Amino acid sequence: MESNAIETAPEAEVEINPIAHLIAPIAAIGATMLVRKMLNSGYKRATGHEAPVPRDPQVTFARALLWTAVTAVTAAVVEVAVYRLANQFGDKPLS
Repeated sequence: MESNAIETAPEAEVEINPIAHLIAPIAAIGATMLVRKMLNSGYKRATGHEAPVPRDPQVTFARALLWTAVTAVTAAVVEVAVYRLANQFGDKPLS
């Protein structure tokens, strides 16, 4: 009988730098806030209007949903990038 288990290489053990892991969430929040401001000003520059506020009843549902999706995806990408950078600088392979 054949085994369908896929063998993977063992992951290298790393020493975690606690300072990097404390700073990463703060950096992610700051970077996300900065990117959202950039998105809003880019929207205003491109359209001549303020970015839609999803809670505003005068904004159509489709427009509010689209803007929310754009900002959420962008924020998620920024957060992943910040955490990846923190992991690169915060983790050291054990010798």
